Amino acid sequence: MIPLVLFILLLCALALCFMSNRDIFSPGKFYHMSLTVFFADVFLSEQNGYVYAVYTGFIFLGMAISLLEAYTLVKRGKSPRRPEPSRRLPTRFVVVLWGFSIVPVLAQCYLIDITGGLSALTLTIAHRVAEWRGLGPLVMLIKLIAPINLVYFAVGLAYMKRWRRTWWLLYFAHLALFLAVAALQGSRGFILLQFVFMTVVYHYLKSPIKLRYAVAGGATLLIIAALLGTVRNNLSRLHELDSLSDMQGDTLNLKIFSYGVNPLNVVFEREFTDYQYGKTFLTPMTNFVPRRMWAKKFESGGVVLTKFLRGRHYLGLSHMSTGIVTESILNFGYPFGIFWGFLLLTLVIILLTRLYDRLRTALDKSGPLSRVWVVLVYTYVASIGGSLLFGELQSQVGGLFIRLILLSLVILALRLRVLPRWVFVRARTATCRDGL
Repeated sequence: MIPLVLFILLLCALALCFMSNRDIFSPGKFYHMSLTVFFADVFLSEQNGYVYAVYTGFIFLGMAISLLEAYTLVKRGKSPRRPEPSRRLPTRFVVVLWGFSIVPVLAQCYLIDITGGLSALTLTIAHRVAEWRGLGPLVMLIKLIAPINLVYFAVGLAYMKRWRRTWWLLYFAHLALFLAVAALQGSRGFILLQFVFMTVVYHYLKSPIKLRYAVAGGATLLIIAALLGTVRNNLSRLHELDSLSDMQGDTLNLKIFSYGVNPLNVVFEREFTDYQYGKTFLTPMTNFVPRRMWAKKFESGGVVLTKFLRGRHYLGLSHMSTGIVTESILNFGYPFGIFWGFLLLTLVIILLTRLYDRLRTALDKSGPLSRVWVVLVYTYVASIGGSLLFGELQSQVGGLFIRLILLSLVILALRLRVLPRWVFVRARTATCRDGL
């Protein structure tokens, strides 16, 4: 009976969400997507009563987001137009973007070398948390390929190009390069989120995406994520596999639909008492300190939760996600921790709504590169409210900081011409004549 009531409440929240704001990539849409997908097990399996209570709170908070977005739209007035490209795209952008791409490619080659070759690297992917310990700076350089590719796509939409076919052929070559590098990272999110980000960028810089296309694309990405999850979990035994039927577990890994529920069940089924008193909330900053300089640096919420769940059987090969409420309980206990989790989530949502308002203004009044910058920042930040429902704070916020830093470096390179002056002599001539 409780799951049915919650399902009806969720449908009401979704209806309010789309009635209050028809923009399919507003912060509220990302929030409700997470609430629907990553908590689907609430409706499929029996849960602890406290889990139902927390999920109910998430639903009502989602309704509040919808009302806040509606207020923002009324205050701001009509929807912004998407300006047609009016400036020629500088040829030097191609030089900068491909030049910067050498860095992640070389970093990936170095990672392959130090792990003993491509086949050896493949075998470490399933347990990369432990196997790649201490290689954080190297992995960060490799992940530079993602913002480079996204900027490449965005400037292609925001500027006029004389040789459009050549530009897009070069871009798809770069996209293939990104996919090759990303596949060797073993992260489903790293690959699939790039296509989500590209869709958001297209929606705000080029043309609105219809809801039915967004739903179909999202369903396709979920199926691919489920399949890749099974493949990744079997990487360590590839030599034993003759077909997909030989894989351990189902062909489709459906754990994604219980990501939000599992951490809540862990802390509500067995009392957690080793409170961290805010230490896990500092890990987005302390995680950048090398372990050799601070051997006992603070553990993230995922590490704390996994140790609590597995006890003496903990091996450190993988870690659970927490979600903001679970992580708050790990820090401050059950009554205050739950309140603190909802408070933080509310503050994040208010900030996201203000950023969304800023985006709507910038689409009308900014130049092409500034417009690209604002849209890309929003693209990276917009989903954080929904991600905190099920994700670990260090992973979500720390990962967001890294993406924004890498994105800033790429945009800065386009603005400042950081490559040697002689590289741009010919490019400036071409740009003055007719652009790319």
